[in-house]
Amino acid sequence: MTTFRKIFLLLALTSVMPVWGQKSVEKIQQQKAEIERQIKASESLLSSTDKDIKTQLSNLNILSERLSERRRLLDRTGREIRELTAQSDQLAKQLDLLRKEYDECRDRYAEACRFYQRQKTSLNPLMFLFSSSSYRQLSRRFRYVREYSKSISDLASEISVRQDTIVARQSVIDSLKNEKLVLQAEQSEQEEIAKQEEQKQRSLVTGLQSKRTTLKKEIDRQQKEINALGKEIDRLIAAEMKKQKDKSKQQNAAEQKQQTENDFKLTGSFESNKGKLPVPVSGQYLIIGNYGTQQVAGMKDVKINNLGIDIQCVKGSEVKVIFDGTVTTVFQQALGQIGVLVRHGSYISVYCNLSDTKVSSGSVLKTGDVIGHVASDPSGRSILHFQLHRENTKLNPSEWLKR
Repeated sequence: MTTFRKIFLLLALTSVMPVWGQKSVEKIQQQKAEIERQIKASESLLSSTDKDIKTQLSNLNILSERLSERRRLLDRTGREIRELTAQSDQLAKQLDLLRKEYDECRDRYAEACRFYQRQKTSLNPLMFLFSSSSYRQLSRRFRYVREYSKSISDLASEISVRQDTIVARQSVIDSLKNEKLVLQAEQSEQEEIAKQEEQKQRSLVTGLQSKRTTLKKEIDRQQKEINALGKEIDRLIAAEMKKQKDKSKQQNAAEQKQQTENDFKLTGSFESNKGKLPVPVSGQYLIIGNYGTQQVAGMKDVKINNLGIDIQCVKGSEVKVIFDGTVTTVFQQALGQIGVLVRHGSYISVYCNLSDTKVSSGSVLKTGDVIGHVASDPSGRSILHFQLHRENTKLNPSEWLKR
């Protein structure tokens, strides 16, 4: 067997895991790592006191989101187990085929050796060569003896390669099985934790239901704040759009064309990053308020309509712009916090509940530049309210951020 053929056979036989399988497992592991980070973050965000209804409601939101993340983690772990099972099954089938081929190769080798031994016993190889009637016959007989001997040697090498491959393949299967056992143990542990968190959630819901009137008032108060902030943001965006329109009328044809091209380019670049934009806060965070009408966990008739998403983070966390853009507006909110609007072509990102800001109208920002810091409320919670618009159309920020 030539060196090239040996290398080729070894490579062909030792490819132990499909590329798609590796990539799929790696992707699931990355997703699990991010979910575990979210769950860990929620631990530090839960308030130790639950005396007032506002804090209880906040803790319920955090617990509900953490439970949702825990279920996502269980789902990813289950998918990883299924991927490993599929890979292990596929490798087991390949191993069975390899063993059959190995047995066939070994049988051919044994038969060749027996045949060669019989020929050697009944006919001396030298006599076989020297009894040739011509030089041409001698040459053919010599080539036959040499090639037959080489074929036996090749069979022996092939058996050795196949045997090494079988050992390697079995080692990978054993490794996958061990990894699967570890994941199954992890899954059982996560299921037990999920049960405990469900119990905590039920306890909080029961406590809130006993204060239903107070809870309803708190939800109504929060909804009024959300609506008021939403109206102010809509007004500011409308004013910005009018300002841009007026500016466009005042520009000459060349300037207007250049501005239009710049906006179009930035818009396209922003759109191409949908699902890849960074979360606009530093450090640990947890999204406790999702976009749209949300039902309070465990209470069918208690709902709140969110115009963006609420990101709870560690006190003093930095607020960072999600994409290249220009600050159009810095405004004062009703409760003293600061809001900032940043234009990215046709898109506008909105950052609310800031304690301070490092930018002003007209500031040009790059992705990740610090806008300011998240403000903390009297109970110590730091929550960034984040919205995303395409002109005057509200969008779901979660669909655009990388999580």
